[in-house]
Amino acid sequence: MDRIKNLVIGSGPASIATVKALQDIGQEVEVVDVSYDLEDDIKYQVNILSKKNVDAWTQEDKDKLFPPPAASRKGLERRYLFGSDFPYRVPKPLSITTKNCNTEFSHGFGGLGNVWGAAIMPYSESQLANWPISLNELTPSYKNVLRYMPISAEIDNLNNKYPLFPNNFTAIKRNAPTDFLLKKLKAIESNLQRNGIEFGRARLAVDASKGEYGCRYCGHCFDGCPYQSIFNPKYLFEKLQKDKLTIHKGLLVLEIHETSQGVDVIAVDITNSKIKKITAQKVFLATGQFATTTILARSLNLLNTPIKIKNSQYFFFPLFLYKGYRYEIEFTLAEIFLEVDNPNISPEQIHLQLYGRSQIIEEQLTSLLPTLFPKQVALDRLYVIQGFMSSEDSDSLELTLTDKHSDSSSIEIRGIENTRAREIAQRTQSLIRRSLIRLGMVPPFFLTVLPPGKSFHLGGSFPMGGKHEIFRSDFLGRPAHFKNVHITDSANFPDIAGSTIAYTIMANADRIVRSIGFNG
Repeated sequence: MDRIKNLVIGSGPASIATVKALQDIGQEVEVVDVSYDLEDDIKYQVNILSKKNVDAWTQEDKDKLFPPPAASRKGLERRYLFGSDFPYRVPKPLSITTKNCNTEFSHGFGGLGNVWGAAIMPYSESQLANWPISLNELTPSYKNVLRYMPISAEIDNLNNKYPLFPNNFTAIKRNAPTDFLLKKLKAIESNLQRNGIEFGRARLAVDASKGEYGCRYCGHCFDGCPYQSIFNPKYLFEKLQKDKLTIHKGLLVLEIHETSQGVDVIAVDITNSKIKKITAQKVFLATGQFATTTILARSLNLLNTPIKIKNSQYFFFPLFLYKGYRYEIEFTLAEIFLEVDNPNISPEQIHLQLYGRSQIIEEQLTSLLPTLFPKQVALDRLYVIQGFMSSEDSDSLELTLTDKHSDSSSIEIRGIENTRAREIAQRTQSLIRRSLIRLGMVPPFFLTVLPPGKSFHLGGSFPMGGKHEIFRSDFLGRPAHFKNVHITDSANFPDIAGSTIAYTIMANADRIVRSIGFNG
């Protein structure tokens, strides 16, 4: 194989942003990834369903592609794509054990972009305070990402601190309870602001237009979108493949080494366990926090060396409205965002997302209600609030490479407790209760704080601007001791904000590529 000019490892959000930026500035690029994918029979069924209007779907169609979710009082166990677990499959050459945490890799084609909640917010200036770059430096890349990723949003108070970068956009239609909630919040807006709370319509990577990929309001957003209305890197990569982008699939990258000839990428073929070497002028690590850290641990021979990973802790609690609404489930992603910036709660910002009815929430609710409580009465009044805290307020993790062979790796991921996490989640819930209860909204005392890693908002093992001799990277995402290797996923984040993460991962990847200054 001839030497590749630019090789991107991975196929998730960081990877697609890296590839798009490289192509945009005229650079040749190829991709290497494991790329587990939907089973052929499911692809066939999805293709058939995508050609039908929602009202033409049969119950048999739905049963095949949208099986009941596995959810409990502890939250959603796993989200599948059309009933397939391919986003979570682990290649045999990789052995993973976990302790005191709940997290997973993704080696699926499209990465965790197959099963994300599509919530997108830029980081604010204060959330970038520990970064070696400013919001002004990142803003052009936020704009670049929205050239290929759709956004559903409304102009509201969130725009003051979190600008909407496109000039034209549409919004997912409001259902009755969402409209009720927004109007109620507007009525006490000044009081909320005094308590450090801003609110607005959820911003989502969803096509809300009436075009080819516009949302059809089928109500199965969490199960898989046959119409490709929800942004998924997998679909964009499939289009790029048709335009001759080379993707080397079925390869698990083990390690990388710089030589005078370039960067050698050592991978194992997951079908036959054979070792393959690919040489590139530049390599971009965009495999996701855990996989990137594992590759660098092997490459730097950091055997039995714990590597700290920062985590944004995730919690949730229900919200009941006094007034009930009986409505069809047409859209199940987040409806409203609340941004909490209150020093009495935490020095760090907290991001809240409000969700209405869905199969997942109904399953969770059923596990919470007393046996004889009328389920429909509760469902007509239910929202769920999902919160994310900054890494400063959250449990963290440690990844340790425990063993390595020429064709395999073993790692352990361990959760490290931060005693502040539950306390801050409780303070946040209490603030929301005090703020909303007189409006006919009641957040009960029930609160679930999920184990570290469950939010998938992770990063910081090789932070930009870090001071450690090894565990750091520069503002171009280059790990210490590498010149032509660039981290373009969240492994280079200095910290993890209490916010959404994928949008900033993609924007930072775009920024890094455009800042390199290629020769030739």
